Amino acid sequence: MFSLKENKLAHLKSLEAFAAVMETGSLTKAAEKLGVTQPSISQHIQRLEDTFETDLFMRQNGRIFPTERAKILHEDVEELLTGIDKTFTKWRRGQTRQVNQLRICASFSNSSLVLPHLLTRLPRQRSMHFQVTSASQEDSISALTENRADVAFHTRPLNHKSIENQRFLSARQVCILPTMHPLAEKPQLTVTDLQNQKMISVPKSDPCYSEHQDIIRRHNLQIQNLLETPYSTLAMQMAEEFNALYIGNILIAELFCQKNPGLVWREIEEFEQKTHFYFAVSPWLQSSETERELKQVIPDAFAELSTKLNLW
Repeated sequence: MFSLKENKLAHLKSLEAFAAVMETGSLTKAAEKLGVTQPSISQHIQRLEDTFETDLFMRQNGRIFPTERAKILHEDVEELLTGIDKTFTKWRRGQTRQVNQLRICASFSNSSLVLPHLLTRLPRQRSMHFQVTSASQEDSISALTENRADVAFHTRPLNHKSIENQRFLSARQVCILPTMHPLAEKPQLTVTDLQNQKMISVPKSDPCYSEHQDIIRRHNLQIQNLLETPYSTLAMQMAEEFNALYIGNILIAELFCQKNPGLVWREIEEFEQKTHFYFAVSPWLQSSETERELKQVIPDAFAELSTKLNLW
């Protein structure tokens, strides 16, 4: 019978030999595949048959044929060996200094504005392959923990016990508006400037929503809410189309306005809440050379913007 006291490594080698025999259909070919002798393979098969007290192969005319028990066992063994390979792949990835591929997931606004600014400033960018996916927070957590992504960028921490979130920027709230809007002539806005204005709003799920609503209530502002959306790039596009105002963070505003000359941003009194930007690496990249490099290059990539926009 199977004994837990026996050497687990020996059992693993025996299972590996069994899988090779099942795949090749031959003791000799299995030995060649694993780089061992044919008697060694025979010993491993015999050890498994003794352990499980059942025949795994039938021998006829110098050939071997798997029993039904062997076919069932093979399914479990394949799953076990695949899991071991997956584990080693996870923990090997990113442990060396040279990184040739970086799999990134991010919120929509980060994917369309923040990442282009970052990726063009990463070292060795010409030899790097980037794979970028737009994903929700929940999908990003799954991608990091299941080894489908290396790093995620979001404006809220990814809530998972095995994920460490690194904040690299904090950006205050500003008002984005069309250049042809009457308020664009003012270098800075006040809360009362919002009175009777057409607005694009953030949804209730946005961390800034409650502060925005509190300011509107305290100042008894009457506004015309044209659209509510969590996508800041869509909100800014529609602000230009509707000749309306949108309150968002200054980093996204600056990056978007650089590419859209029909929009400008203005600071606005009393809107003091900040949007925080985080990145998080997969659990098996923590304390790796990859993580250490990201911690250095991400702040460096935004150093010029941080100085210009007073980000922190």
